[in-house]
Amino acid sequence: MTNQLELLKQQFPKHFNRIVLQHKAVNKVITFSENDNLYFLFTGMFSEVNNGNGINNELETYFVNYLIDKYNAQAIGRASAYALEDQTTFIGYDLKSASNEIWSQQNNFQTDDEDKVTSVDDDFVNSSQTNPINTILHTYFEKIDFPDDTLEFLNNLHEQVKPNFHVIPIKA
Repeated sequence: MTNQLELLKQQFPKHFNRIVLQHKAVNKVITFSENDNLYFLFTGMFSEVNNGNGINNELETYFVNYLIDKYNAQAIGRASAYALEDQTTFIGYDLKSASNEIWSQQNNFQTDDEDKVTSVDDDFVNSSQTNPINTILHTYFEKIDFPDDTLEFLNNLHEQVKPNFHVIPIKA
């Protein structure tokens, strides 16, 4: 059986960096793999399906754990843009497996005068197996016993966002 965390480490940054360059922007994304597909869920579209609200930390925790259960995901990842005090910009990749393994890495990117992404470094500049870039990663793979009304909300939300999954065929 393929190690899903290793699969995400190899596939997620490669495919997401291409999407960033294509759209010239870094949009927050949640990802997981199932069978021979990598699923990207761009969180910017949540305001369209969540009564004008985006995805806050509580909803992200609930929805990611819902997706983990729904798809029996063995590893999950997220990526978003960050800027350091010196104005260095990077994509922060955070990955976590069901066995609590963590991998985080930073890939620098550059923008033009209009803040459009012009390049993304293929090689990461920093990485960690213990410290995520965003601590929300610690809430992934928490067993949550959802009340019926919350589960109904998450089921409805899933049905609304499912057509917006960006599915990439991969070879494990």
